[in-house]
Amino acid sequence: MKKSLDIVLLLLFFLELGGMFLPGLVHELLGCIFLLLVVLHNATNRSFYQHFHEGRNSPHRLVNKASICLFAVGLTMLAVSGMALSRNLFSWIQFGEAWNWRSVHLLSAVSALVLLFVHLLCHARRYIRGRKFFIASGAAFVLATVGIFGLPYLDRWFHQVKVEKETIIQGEKAQVSGRVLTVYFSRVGNTDFPPGVDAVSGASIMKDKETLIGNAEMIAAMIHDAAGGDIYAIRTKEKYPADYGATTRVGRKELDENLAPALVGPLPELADYDVVFVVYPLWWHTLPMAVQGFLEHYDLHGKSIIPVVTHGGGGIGESIEKIKETTGAQLPAEILDIYSSDIPSARQDIAAYLKRMKLD
Repeated sequence: MKKSLDIVLLLLFFLELGGMFLPGLVHELLGCIFLLLVVLHNATNRSFYQHFHEGRNSPHRLVNKASICLFAVGLTMLAVSGMALSRNLFSWIQFGEAWNWRSVHLLSAVSALVLLFVHLLCHARRYIRGRKFFIASGAAFVLATVGIFGLPYLDRWFHQVKVEKETIIQGEKAQVSGRVLTVYFSRVGNTDFPPGVDAVSGASIMKDKETLIGNAEMIAAMIHDAAGGDIYAIRTKEKYPADYGATTRVGRKELDENLAPALVGPLPELADYDVVFVVYPLWWHTLPMAVQGFLEHYDLHGKSIIPVVTHGGGGIGESIEKIKETTGAQLPAEILDIYSSDIPSARQDIAAYLKRMKLD
């Protein structure tokens, strides 16, 4: 029974590592089953804990003990961050809103993977010796390295995002007093994409049938649906490259030269509005120069400026300090940042955030 349980646990663990490719509810259910089986696994191996302090602590035994204890910490953080991110089973749990739970969850998964390999190697040494053990150790090292660098890469670049825009932008309304404008900057509208381009979260775009939608554009549409008012898209005179890597290099050059791209189209009269939402992606850990250039056109003292940031794991970065420096405006204490893969299900979070802001 112990061996069967261990095999099931390993299979579930590696299946859950690919959770970004599973439906959210399935990922959460499997996670709960995995944690319950971990409890059962520890119960069936309770003799280890009963004799934890007995005997001689050789280096091999100390490494094994440390890996088990740290693995337990990693699984605990996986469970806590998983509940914080839950959209299904634990959506009623609200805590630690200032934390970047997506990053915590991913870091816990990578740490647990490495510690699991260490734990397995400690046990394998009982049965594998000499050259075979070193080969197994090398293979475990390679797999752990792949996990450390591969999991964030997969989560960032290969999470396909196909949506029905009109369905997901609709939801609970929020009462916002005064005149509202939602401004956003997105790659879509500022890039000439070739036909048939794939929509992946790493490229900051998603797809509704054949229509491309930018991540920031989608969040802006959700805010507009919730708060009402007007919506405005920042457009640059020069288009950004369709290749995401090339776009990041252009963005880096703009930052290094502190040169905002020229904008096209009539700019809105911000004097006509009381509340201005500014939705933008985090570029190079800060504010895109196109957004900075837009804000520099105005005197925003006394305005309610509410930044909303989309990102691939960097949170708000240094962008809020850049907005303060650029505008001198008073910004809210709580800033809403939304991880790229969470955007299709962010409508409820946006309504809850607007309610907390007490803008009525």
